[in-house]
Amino acid sequence: MKRELVSFNDVKIEYFTYGNGKEHILCMHGHGRHAEDFKFVAKENRKVISINLFHHGNSFFPLKRIEKNPITIYEIIQLIQLIIEKENLINFHCLAFSQGGRFILALLPHFQKHILSISLLSPDGMDNNSFYNWASRRKWARKLFISWEKEPNKLRKFSDLSVRLMLMRPKVRDFVYKFTSDHKTLERASQSWRSFRLIMSKPKETGLIIKENNIPFVIIMGKYDKIIRPIQALRYAKKSGLINCVIQIDCGHDFFKKENIELFKPHLLIQID
Repeated sequence: MKRELVSFNDVKIEYFTYGNGKEHILCMHGHGRHAEDFKFVAKENRKVISINLFHHGNSFFPLKRIEKNPITIYEIIQLIQLIIEKENLINFHCLAFSQGGRFILALLPHFQKHILSISLLSPDGMDNNSFYNWASRRKWARKLFISWEKEPNKLRKFSDLSVRLMLMRPKVRDFVYKFTSDHKTLERASQSWRSFRLIMSKPKETGLIIKENNIPFVIIMGKYDKIIRPIQALRYAKKSGLINCVIQIDCGHDFFKKENIELFKPHLLIQID
């Protein structure tokens, strides 16, 4: 394993490489996870490039920019291009989980000629108009979340009220309680949510690109996932015209439990064992 760093302007991406083969896999983890999640993909004659997202590991995005100048797809393209050049990548497979899926979907139009396949595990960013994503682009909502960082109990009370008013699902409230139990976790969730608000994909564009370039594409969802629900993937697939791309497995959002890795491995568009 090697640790590398690339930078563009005032932002940096940390990534890890495993192996040095001719087959290349570009991986992106989910919120609160780590680039090391994808060590299991490594094998002989393969190079795995696993990225730490901003606000994770040693990847860096300035906090002072979050409100007025959040991260743009242009900056991410430049950073990925630096990785491509540094690692001598010509073509590569993409594998991402949750928040990492948001980035892969947004990057697809710009790297479509390089991408050999895309395997997404419960990807974030499939619905730009969901309350979660819509609210991130509203100043009042971001201010509210910043206040909750300082007083997490208010967020818990808000989630309790939202459940009673049927504006929030109980499982999402449980997720909120989990994130508010640790200040660092809540802070990172808030910073990521606000920083990534401009990173969006267009399902119709995704579908056209995948069809035109014959890129194998799969979305693997947890049947019992209450954070990113299978229905969201099915709607995204319908809008993109990629009807048969969704597979459901018997788990929730906890894809990286050892037993759940074994469930999704056979459905990846890369060979594991």
